Amino acid sequence: MAAKKTLYEILGIAQDANDLDIGLAFQRRSLEIQRASGGGDTNALTFITHARDTLIDPKRRAAYDATLVTAAEKAEAASQAPDLIVEADADEEEDSGTRKKVIPLVVVAVVALIALTLWVKGGHPPEPPKEQAEAAAPPPPPPPPPKAMKAEDILAASMRAVGRVQSFDMSGRATPVGLALAVEPGAMVTTCHGVSAGSQIVVAVGKEQLSATLTIADEVLDLCKLAVSGLATHALAIAAEEAKPEDRIYALGANAKGEFALTEGTVKAVRQIPAGKALELSMPIAPSASGGAVFDKYGKLVAIATTGPGAGGQLAIPASWIAQMRTRQKDAK
Repeated sequence: MAAKKTLYEILGIAQDANDLDIGLAFQRRSLEIQRASGGGDTNALTFITHARDTLIDPKRRAAYDATLVTAAEKAEAASQAPDLIVEADADEEEDSGTRKKVIPLVVVAVVALIALTLWVKGGHPPEPPKEQAEAAAPPPPPPPPPKAMKAEDILAASMRAVGRVQSFDMSGRATPVGLALAVEPGAMVTTCHGVSAGSQIVVAVGKEQLSATLTIADEVLDLCKLAVSGLATHALAIAAEEAKPEDRIYALGANAKGEFALTEGTVKAVRQIPAGKALELSMPIAPSASGGAVFDKYGKLVAIATTGPGAGGQLAIPASWIAQMRTRQKDAK
């Protein structure tokens, strides 16, 4: 039976790979799966997504690495286990036909006790049982804290997970809506205020023009979820902790040519709005960047920029709201 692959082997990376290595490896494996299966093997994408999400989260990665250490120790112990079954000599086999004898366990125990006694008398203390030695061993050191990333590295790692959204009306006229972010295989999130009911939505990811369908419209949170046909990319990793005032952040934007760039700034304040606590940023958000990513210094998605009514051009929706999305109107109770 083939040995079960580790999450590192699934992504094709070393065990000391950093977040950037993991993100790039995920992109590479996603493209390989897409080419091999003609559109993307859902099960394979789920495996590599699970591997990426586990390894890019410091706490989950530390817990997983600990299981690898335990498995390796057990495998080594099994390979060194002594064989206590001893076959009888040729004369005994001849006397008893095909029957084989084993040394009685009592004899084995006596021999072991005599050997242990002689060993102790010779000045050699007995070695503790392997289980006791493992229990007394100190725990593995905690993983190193995550390293802050440069803006250009964050941008490079996120490019295949962002797209530009356009809405086409019945006459075929296109209206730029903003940006969308991949949050899971085949799905992206954007802000709702630019999406018109009944319009045809197209998301440009790289050089691809992908048709999208609105699946969740949460006007309360100003977040819409899109099912994007043919989307074969990794999801952005969401930050485990909420951003705080003075935290360094990077906001994603795009110019008229579709070229992406990051703007560095800070969280100016946490502002209370009807839907909850949102982030007020130190830099303005262009209308074309609504729905764009706001990253923390580790390259994790911490918020989604919005230019909706009352946003003031400097507001961002916490990424934790994505898990709360459901279809509802603003005046719903």
